[in-house]
Amino acid sequence: MRLTLLLLVLLSFINMRLSACFILSWSDGDRALVGNHEDWFANDAAIKIIPPDRDAYGSVIFTFESEGWAQGGMNEKGLFFDGAYTPFQEVTFPSHTVKHPGYIWQEMLDKCATVKEALIFLQRYKLTELQKIHIVIADALGNAALLGVREGQLAIKERTSEYLMQTNFNPWHPELSDEPTCQRYNTGEKILGMRTQVSQENMLEVLKQTHQDSLTVYSNIYDLKAKSITTYYQTKFDRPITISLPEIFRKGICMVSLSELTKDFAVMETCSNRIETYELNGRVLDGETREPVPYANIGILDKNLGTLSDPDGTFSISVPAQYADDTLLFSSLGYAISKYRVADLNSRTIYLTPNSIVLDEISVVGKTSFKKARLGWMKGKDGVVPFDTVQGGGAVALLIEAPSAPFWVNKVQLRLLYNSKDTSRFRLRFYSFDSLTGAPGAELLNKDVILRENRRFGWMRFDLLSHDIFINERKVFVGFEWLDESRAENNF
Repeated sequence: MRLTLLLLVLLSFINMRLSACFILSWSDGDRALVGNHEDWFANDAAIKIIPPDRDAYGSVIFTFESEGWAQGGMNEKGLFFDGAYTPFQEVTFPSHTVKHPGYIWQEMLDKCATVKEALIFLQRYKLTELQKIHIVIADALGNAALLGVREGQLAIKERTSEYLMQTNFNPWHPELSDEPTCQRYNTGEKILGMRTQVSQENMLEVLKQTHQDSLTVYSNIYDLKAKSITTYYQTKFDRPITISLPEIFRKGICMVSLSELTKDFAVMETCSNRIETYELNGRVLDGETREPVPYANIGILDKNLGTLSDPDGTFSISVPAQYADDTLLFSSLGYAISKYRVADLNSRTIYLTPNSIVLDEISVVGKTSFKKARLGWMKGKDGVVPFDTVQGGGAVALLIEAPSAPFWVNKVQLRLLYNSKDTSRFRLRFYSFDSLTGAPGAELLNKDVILRENRRFGWMRFDLLSHDIFINERKVFVGFEWLDESRAENNF
């Protein structure tokens, strides 16, 4: 029996954190301010305090507790950076440049005091993030620069007027965006045309009129000369919290949720002892052949924390110390799952043991047409599944019930409401239904089925006849796992 399975999936590749950012550098020589918004639906936004040491400047960064790396921030010298998502463009980098071994934007804050120093530092590396993100850097001297892509090459636009503003379009190629100069950009220009004095009050007015309502997690005003940050959590513009450098460094190494932050910072008195992160790096290899295992799944069960290994098997993941006793799982199709306690896992090589699967003999009697099964069909409404494409390894799985079993899968169809990338790659998965937990159980496929589409949104249809997908259960979970070969370790 061969069933044509029609999957009506509304995968919302919203990427609001990337596609709804706002950055404004504004200076008149006497003052150097930066205002920005972070827009996303996560509820674990946090600040991280990194005191100076003999080899690095101290910095305050904004992040998410489930991630730990800098979304943006400022160091003790007044050097600032933040990024905004822009339409994908391939970039050809100079032959002398190399891949940075760690998180380049944090090292920039650690080592550089000015925009000039930052540009010299960055020119040594392949800034692959710029294929999809434009970066704004600014300093206490009033300098600012935008790093992006122009005609396939790295481009730098330095501030030549009182302000430099960036939202989610490429200023060199605005035609690439659905909204070339978005409404927030136009609103910002209008306010700056009426309020010409560089002041905290006027910057606040810009932020009030450019936020994204409930999607704005926090809004900040950086005073780069005074070395202070005024943050407003969830558009509560009547409740400012001011962070002053270097005073805040007395709290020690610390990461604390913005939802807990108070004006007197009382919650931070003990945070140096309770929150930090494990920066785990390594490589996943086949335990027998010692060959790399690409796209291995790495994550903590039931936590919104995970990643994939790169095509060469390398991986990097930041794990908050609150998960120290949790188990980090390493898995890939055809291999047994490897488990490690987070606190016990130093940067290392992970060997996966091949796991041979013997399939039962399958007898096909004939081909019978069935009513099309609709994945996500709920009382006449398509299911909407929010799905974050920021990080490789993100996945969703939806439960379907076929008219009968066994069946063959002929086609799969899904709809992207929004996709921030020009090329999308998925790994298709089928799981048994665990009747005890109601959750996905054992994996039913013994091979990788990779789906690729060069469209940013709309219906995508894939013919699966050549994959011979045979399912012997009526009630199954169908999963989509997002793959990103050019995975960057930052999100903005």
